[in-house]
Amino acid sequence: MKLSPVNGRKAIQKAALILVSVLLSFLIAECLLRLFVNESDKYYVWQPNLQHTFYPDTTLFCGVYGSSHFSINASGFRGADFEGEAIRYLCMGGSTTECLYLDDMETWPHLLGDSLNEYHSNEYQIGSIGKSGCTTDEHYLQLKYYVPQLPKVSSVILMVGLNDMLKRLSRDTLYNENVQFTPQMEDSMVRAIFLTHAVSKIWWRNLELFRLVQSLLHRARPVTWEQVQDDRGAIMANWRANRKKASKYIGNLPDMNSALDDWEQMLNLIYAEAERQKIKLCFVTQASLYNASLTDYENGLLWMGGVGDYQHQTHQPYYSPAALDTALQLYNKRLLAFCNSKSNITCIDIASLLPKDTSVFYDDCHFNESGARKVAGAIARSLSHTLQ
Repeated sequence: MKLSPVNGRKAIQKAALILVSVLLSFLIAECLLRLFVNESDKYYVWQPNLQHTFYPDTTLFCGVYGSSHFSINASGFRGADFEGEAIRYLCMGGSTTECLYLDDMETWPHLLGDSLNEYHSNEYQIGSIGKSGCTTDEHYLQLKYYVPQLPKVSSVILMVGLNDMLKRLSRDTLYNENVQFTPQMEDSMVRAIFLTHAVSKIWWRNLELFRLVQSLLHRARPVTWEQVQDDRGAIMANWRANRKKASKYIGNLPDMNSALDDWEQMLNLIYAEAERQKIKLCFVTQASLYNASLTDYENGLLWMGGVGDYQHQTHQPYYSPAALDTALQLYNKRLLAFCNSKSNITCIDIASLLPKDTSVFYDDCHFNESGARKVAGAIARSLSHTLQ
């Protein structure tokens, strides 16, 4: 059936009107989002609204049971959104704070909130941006750029030292002494470590409408996990096998003084930034399974402490458990001395409060379900006497 010229023109006009209306609606929505919800200047450690479920293999993760849900809220941290007049703490650290293979409700930051609320009538809210591999350099930038985006953070709790130690040992003779944290280095690291709404070469990815839809999709369904770890943690078996195939085990440490001095320089930057923001600091030492008298089973759980790219390459040198224990003690002692030299800092020596066994750890340093409860309880008991 053919349309008459008049009807044809009316159909075209109607279609054009609908198209213009749709485009105008999109334009108005984009303008409103840019006016009220524009997040182009926000920094995130984790993708807001990230959802994922892990199914850790119990033969590889002693003391971890069942599936583990990992979720990030709309503000970009693990835990309930900060709201109301609660006292708010934000936890920072590497993978020992991240608790990747533990369920949201089983992590030590979440359990810390539960414990604090048992000790006090006040309401405490605890969030966590712990992320695997982060060193004190990253924590300084997280404090400087991310924390000011959150409402009324009372205190930041940092479990630090282990990743800085492992980074120093892995570089061996390539370690660069006395590196100055310059503005140029800071700018480069900010662009590298944060998820931001940087300008994309694809124009439509810069639209706030696109970002809104993307955020809703992340909220509605799990997204593909983009980290090294797999859902069942099978990669752990490969890393442990790499350590067993070590070209040698090193019993003596290199000179650690320069690395410790560089680390203390970053601790000072964190302290100064916290003072500027009027945020209380609570440092927590790093605990580990390392000691000179591990059983064969415990020794088989280890995979860290190598030289070079030991997670991906075989036959690399590895430090002995005794050497790693000594190295970590150096960092913990330096942290305790640093805290004692400053005012307005709390330091909890969790390493001295936890047993070095599988009731706490499923590998070198990561907490299983029982270990997370022990950590949360110990920190809560200390905080209940010092932080208000």
